[in-house]
Amino acid sequence: MRPAARRWLIVAALFTVTYGMSTLLAAYGVFLPVLADTFGWSRGAIATALSLNLLISGLAGLAIGALADRHGPRVLLVLTVALAGAGFGLVATIEALWQLYLFVGVLGGVGLSTFYLLSAATVPRWFEARRGLALALVLVGFNLGYITAGPLAAWLIAGVGWRAAYALLGGGCGLITTLAALTVRLPRAPEVDALRGRATRFEAMPTAAPSVTLGQALADPRQWCLNVAWLLLGGLAFMLSVHVVPFARDQGISLAGASLTLTAYGVGAVAGRIAAGAVSDRIGTMTTMRVAYAMQALALLALPWVPAREGLLGALAVFGAGFAAADTMITKVVPDVFGVRALGAIMGVLSLGWRGGAALGPAAAGFLHDLTGSYAVPFGAAPLAVLASWGLFALATAPEWWCELSRCLRRGER
Repeated sequence: MRPAARRWLIVAALFTVTYGMSTLLAAYGVFLPVLADTFGWSRGAIATALSLNLLISGLAGLAIGALADRHGPRVLLVLTVALAGAGFGLVATIEALWQLYLFVGVLGGVGLSTFYLLSAATVPRWFEARRGLALALVLVGFNLGYITAGPLAAWLIAGVGWRAAYALLGGGCGLITTLAALTVRLPRAPEVDALRGRATRFEAMPTAAPSVTLGQALADPRQWCLNVAWLLLGGLAFMLSVHVVPFARDQGISLAGASLTLTAYGVGAVAGRIAAGAVSDRIGTMTTMRVAYAMQALALLALPWVPAREGLLGALAVFGAGFAAADTMITKVVPDVFGVRALGAIMGVLSLGWRGGAALGPAAAGFLHDLTGSYAVPFGAAPLAVLASWGLFALATAPEWWCELSRCLRRGER
């Protein structure tokens, strides 16, 4: 098969993996109240399993990213997605809380550590140009999983009961994603040459950065700027996805109407991710990123003031589009800044920052609500977090600024 066709099959396979793994993650919230009713466990105790999952997956990603740089993504991806399917499927057998922590937190955490990380580390090696579109098509599986997982899980629970539903969901997602992962690999040397020649002839190639090692990246302030920028975005996205339904209920909107906010967020995210991926290849990453951050800031500023359910749905759709676009652009810009030599390991470090924000954001918003009795503080601070993330991203991707800093440091040494 020609390399130009092979790379799009890699995109399709990674989309399947991303969609299947995010389905397991997103469906957990549907099973949460069922588990609480069945065993009498508190919702906080059940939710802790997911927090453990995020923590372990972030830590595991540090080692997995480095291993993928040496040995390629296929074996690691196959092993981990199969482990994730088995871990979530085994929830069907639980009788004690520690078993939930083991299956969802530990096995599921290691299993879910690779799908986003290895997708972001594999696609740039196949695409020098049109990288934005390729990444968007893969990562949109994450958003689609959140749109469809809830109805699918609810339908299975109603039809066969929660135990059989978890066994079918875990086993089915594990099997499908494992088969897809078997087809994923890095381009071989002749394929790299063919793709580079095709890009030079037919496409506008971006300026490639000199590849650096993980140690050099960790010593580079740009990595930490990108890390914190992504951490803030992850915290905001998960804060809204967890708390926007109770926020809407506080505004007097019915539960059925409030639940549509997540659908609006998901639809906006799908549209924003695909549009940003395609448009960024034409107008540039920085211009796309400015629009994405502006959309998030405007949506969050409007959120406390929208008067009706329709306005809330619109604000969530705009935020979802802006967040997904920004998330894609951060993933796209990493190989432009650091090259692809240690891309898996560098993405592992950045992914840990994103997952850390995703774990902290909902908890912080919940505690602030408990202290103040409203979401005014966390939702009011959200636009400031967007602006901080925007500033950090701009610093990390401004070569003139870093060149001037390097010159100043050299003068100081003399």
